[in-house]
Formats: sequence, structure tokens, C-alpha cells
Amino acid sequence: MGAPTDEEDAIGDLHGRQMSGFKDFYQFLAPTRVVAGRGLIEGVGFEFAKEGAKRVAIVTDEVIRGTGLIDAVVAGVEDGGLEVATIFDGVPPDSDSAVVVNAAGQAQAAEADAFLAVGGGSVMDTAKLANVIFTHGGEPREWEGYYGLPRADDGLGRPFGLAPLACVPTTAGTGSEVSFAAVIKDREEHIKFQVADFPMYPRLAILDPESTRTLPPHIAAATGMDAMTHAIEGYVSREWTAHGDAYALQALRLIRDNLERAVQTPEDDDARGNMLIAANLAIMPTSSGAIGIAHSLSHPAGAHFDVPHGVANAINLPWVIEFNSAGGEDIADRYRDINDLLGLEVGGDGPAVGHELAECVRGVVSRLGLPTRLSEVGVPESAIPVLVDGAMGDGCTLVNPREPTEDEFAALYAKAL
Repeated sequence: MGAPTDEEDAIGDLHGRQMSGFKDFYQFLAPTRVVAGRGLIEGVGFEFAKEGAKRVAIVTDEVIRGTGLIDAVVAGVEDGGLEVATIFDGVPPDSDSAVVVNAAGQAQAAEADAFLAVGGGSVMDTAKLANVIFTHGGEPREWEGYYGLPRADDGLGRPFGLAPLACVPTTAGTGSEVSFAAVIKDREEHIKFQVADFPMYPRLAILDPESTRTLPPHIAAATGMDAMTHAIEGYVSREWTAHGDAYALQALRLIRDNLERAVQTPEDDDARGNMLIAANLAIMPTSSGAIGIAHSLSHPAGAHFDVPHGVANAINLPWVIEFNSAGGEDIADRYRDINDLLGLEVGGDGPAVGHELAECVRGVVSRLGLPTRLSEVGVPESAIPVLVDGAMGDGCTLVNPREPTEDEFAALYAKAL
């Protein structure tokens, strides 16, 4: 072969170096101790004591508290020799800044020294940001952004630690129990904002299928699609990493083999346990920023119309796959890997590869009984301009493998309606 042309050099720099080869730089961190298995709720206090907890503030929601799970968690905390300082059960399905402040204040008033989140993504993200406010003060939006927590050496050294945080996820979707980010709603501005820094990684995650036993099938389906979105977007993101690839592909294998079983046969502990692990693995590629515009499209839909995040991702993901795969063969090669793992046709050009995977995802969404259109969940066509504005400003857009324009975002929303 001859030397590459200038145009080929440019394409290779944009896609080839982004999507394959040895990267010039990346960082990967997975500091959370994960304990997975059966019957672990009764040992939560024993495990959390190893992380320095003594007086625990439990963060949860009213629905989970009503199932009796919190009673079992309290017993497990106390059996381990720890005290339950307080229980905050005021987390809504889509948590906001005011809830975070209230949770932090209740923990301070109770003189807690550690947080234990028992719930889904909203609960765990509330506990993470409440821990920041509990430790450093201020308002939630003051900490918006990445790597902004106080550090030694005039902000250039090691970040100061937070109170010990443990998580018991009750959904298999967000993977927030091992991520360093919290996504919270600002209800006045109708946006979702992120706060992320290394100290926000939980110290302990307990994955016990007992914690998802009472999960309604439609929530199991939606959260499972969130995990699938994390894995697929993480694998094709321009911020992919070799470490993240390993997590993403194993997550997809587990999702392939367990998601529909976990939804359709709730008594299948193996399937539900494996989905907890799948969600845990799927979030790991995103710790380096690897995600994409399915999330960019979904965040404004949740902020403006309270569309559940997993449902929004389930609707948007197929359209994003088709859009990205048409952006170059190097991007399509990433989707080919996923098609191969899922047993799909891997031949053809980029658009054909993307369509094959998108149709597979649509089939899963349909079999799970989830909505397939944004209009089904209250999003009107008239909202497209404001949704596009939110998607363009979303940080996930920056790392998508194909850069979308405003018109292309509008077209994606129109297709999803």
C-alpha cells in the first residue's frame, strides 16, 4: 500500500486513533469494593464497618421502605455493630437539589458519620451529592462539573475525602454504586446537572438479588435498558479505553443472557443477580467519560417531561446507533463487534451494520413491553427546539463518536417521536 494521503491522515486521526489502536492518554479507576452474592443484606454492617462507618445515615425512598427491605438493612447494620443514626426516605424518582440538601441536613442533625444508599439511581446519586454537601457545605449547583471538589496543594493535589458511602442498588440499571458521578435535577431551570469527582466513588457496593426481588417488571425492563445503553455507548464512544471495553463487552454478554429472563421471570434469582453485575460492569466505561448522545437526547426529556431515564434511553438508543454507524467504517467496526457478540449479521457497510443492531434493540424493547416512542411518554413535537438546546449543551455530546448538528439532533427527536 502507498503512503496515506492528507485526507486519509485526517480521517485516521479523527476516527482511527479515536476508535482503535493505542491511545495517547486515558485514565481508568475502579476503587469501589464490590461484594456480590446471596444473603448479603444481613451482613451489610459487618462489611460497612471495614470502611470506617460507625453512625449510618440511610438514604432511600418511601416505596422501598414500604417493601420491608429497609427493616432488613437496619437489622444488618446493627448486627455488624453499627448504629443507624437516621433514615431519610424522601427521595423522589427524579431527585433534585432541594432533596439533596434535606438529606445532607438530616444526616448532620443526626450526627451521622457515613451514608448508606438503598435504592435505584436517584437514591444513590442523592446520597453521593448529599455526602459532598455534608462534608464541604454549599449548594448542589456550586459543585457542578468534573473534578471540582476541594484538593490539597492549592487545588493541585489529592482531593479531600468524603464520609464513607455504601450502596445497595435495588435496580439493575444505573450502576451508580460504582460510578463517581451524580446526576441531579434543577427543577427551576428544567435541567439535569452532573457533579463528578474521585472521592464520590462509593467505598462499598453490595449486589444481592434479594434487593431487587420486589422490583416491578416495567422498572426492571427500563433500568435494564439503561445498562444496555451504558455498555453500547461506552464501547463506541470516542473516549473508549481498553479497560472499559472489557467491562462493556462482558456486560453485554450478561445482558444478552439475562435481561429478558429477569423481567419475565422475577423469581429467577440467577437472572436478577447477573443483571446487577451487568449494570455494575456497564457503567465502568463511562468513568473515563465514555458515553454518547443517547444520553444527551434522554437527559432533556427527563428534565422537561419527567420521562424515566431508562425508558428514554430505550427509545433513543436505536436511532442513535443508526446515526453513529453511518459516520464512518471505523465507527461501524465497533458496532460490528457488538453485533458479533449478540449473534447478529456483521457484514455490509456501516448503515447496514447499525440498522441490524438497532432492529435488535427495538425487538428487545418491544418484548420487554416498554414504550417505543417519546410521544407515548408525554413529549410533544412542539418541544423539539428546547430539547435540542439541552442535547447540544449536554456533556455526553462531546464524546459521541459522530458529532451531531442541531438539525441532526432535531431529526433524531422527530424520528423518536
